[in-house]
Amino acid sequence: MSKVHITRARSADGAGIAAVYLTATAKLGFLPRRHDGLDMWHHFSSLPTKQKVWVARQGGRIAAFLAMSPDWIDHLYVHPTAQNRGLGTALLSQAMRSAPQGFQLWTFFQNRGAQRFYERHRLTIAERTDGRRNEEGLADLRYIWRPSTGL
Repeated sequence: MSKVHITRARSADGAGIAAVYLTATAKLGFLPRRHDGLDMWHHFSSLPTKQKVWVARQGGRIAAFLAMSPDWIDHLYVHPTAQNRGLGTALLSQAMRSAPQGFQLWTFFQNRGAQRFYERHRLTIAERTDGRRNEEGLADLRYIWRPSTGL
């Protein structure tokens, strides 16, 4: 396994971010596409110009990314071929440093792997929904992290 490098994303990283998102969400298998691939590509490739985004590089390539708004993780995705190598943990640690007062995030109820990951890092479930509040129409969970819960 090569060393992981976490850096702030630049505009030039957009294509790599979009590729990670599209590949990771396709691999989930349950997530309906509400937008076509080109729309999603444009949205995620422009993400570094709109939000605070960090990328995890492995072997010189973007293998994972984290996008945050104040107090929220909006996106945390790891390319399927790079999972279980510490990239998600490294990015979650970056989120904790960037929002030391705490943060929240949503994950789909069907995404059991994400739930195990967040709970392993001591995030706690604050809310459960039936899916009427997201465009995918899927039940989801809102997790929170506060400094007192630790990493």
